[in-house]
Amino acid sequence: MKSLKQRLKRNEVNIIQVLLFRKSTEWGKYDERLMKATENGDIEKLTATLKKGTSPTKLDPEGHSA
Repeated sequence: MKSLKQRLKRNEVNIIQVLLFRKSTEWGKYDERLMKATENGDIEKLTATLKKGTSPTKLDPEGHSA
């Protein structure tokens, strides 16, 4: 059985990769919440936000990470 990547044409795979990368680099509300929880030292909010799938190594527009 062919994998999904094998079933898609090459350009379709490239489009999917670009969309996934763009989504992972966009700054969202959970990223902002993670930064605020880190700045405030709020461990409960920090843990809850990380469970939502937020990346602590993502950089904000100013180049800072949580």
